[in-house]
Amino acid sequence: MSESAGESGSGGGRITSIDALRGFDMMLIVGGREAILGLTLAFGLDRTHEVLLGQFEHPAWNGFTAWDMIFPLFLFLAGASLPFSFAKRRERGDSRKRLALHAVRRGLVLALLGVVYNGLLALDLESLRVASVLGRIGLAWAGAALVVLFLGVRGQAIALAAVLLAHSVAILFVPAPGLDAASLEPGQTFGDWVDRQLTPGRLYKGDRDPEGVFGILPAIGTALLGSFAGRWIGRRELSDGARLGGLVGGGIACLALGGALDLAGLPINKNLWTASFVLWAGGWSLLLLALFHFVFDVRRADRLALVFTVVGANAILAYLAGAFIDVRDVVELVMGRGLERGKLHPALVPVLALALQWAVLAFLYRRRVFLRV
Repeated sequence: MSESAGESGSGGGRITSIDALRGFDMMLIVGGREAILGLTLAFGLDRTHEVLLGQFEHPAWNGFTAWDMIFPLFLFLAGASLPFSFAKRRERGDSRKRLALHAVRRGLVLALLGVVYNGLLALDLESLRVASVLGRIGLAWAGAALVVLFLGVRGQAIALAAVLLAHSVAILFVPAPGLDAASLEPGQTFGDWVDRQLTPGRLYKGDRDPEGVFGILPAIGTALLGSFAGRWIGRRELSDGARLGGLVGGGIACLALGGALDLAGLPINKNLWTASFVLWAGGWSLLLLALFHFVFDVRRADRLALVFTVVGANAILAYLAGAFIDVRDVVELVMGRGLERGKLHPALVPVLALALQWAVLAFLYRRRVFLRV
């Protein structure tokens, strides 16, 4: 879903951390969660299973769990790749106009693929959901890409603050038509009302959709945070300690500000993609990127990086395949006798399913076969 960071645009050093972290995130999406939970069951770690199960589910409304990191982290990393992607294309001779057209086209194609993932090929247009995770990533990434292309660093910082402030003011102070006051309850926010008017197709929750059009605005902020992080770790004139310190310091600052907004009445809420959610998830994203930057860019753990990058390199293919192929069904079919005779613990099926997906993606990676948008 995101272009590779590849070579740094400011010194030629390899930036592996972004690609590796993207692959780690994608591994969780395509079956890592189920594999981890399966391992805890297979080895009788009931208490660990219970704790992880709670962290691998989304809160009903307000709040934050580890599973809430998956989506914004991917968008954050898409933004982190922007400085490198644009630097390569500018070196190749691409004009700013051409890059802008590429960003818009890519965003729209990802949105279309999101509709395909939701069941477009079934041709049941009446029940089709148009909003999607891919659509949110594509359109928010495209918005951030245009900001990065046409504004300097100061302008990008102002744009980040502006989108978060505009969204916050709208949901905190503007009542949805028919209500006497602004509400942050499910289905009653101003953003929910906008989505009912503008988001085509069926809404995921009936009266609201967590991937509706209104949430694209603050999601642009998530991608912009990533672009700042990518630009920072691409500054090869800085020492390793300075780059790591900047990421950690930025992460702590975002967590502090996001937590303060939550306490002040703007709850951390993924459904609404509130500014506090952007900052809280962005803070954890920065800390994770700092960890991966240390392991893979500073300490150069290349073999471990390959485990993740083979997945991240074909992220679109890995994600879309899940809409058409249930890999666990394949494993159960192949291992049927082992399951029947008790030689294979049922909880290990998702572990084997993840391993099978990784093997296929590794084969494609070695053959340099990638699905690009």
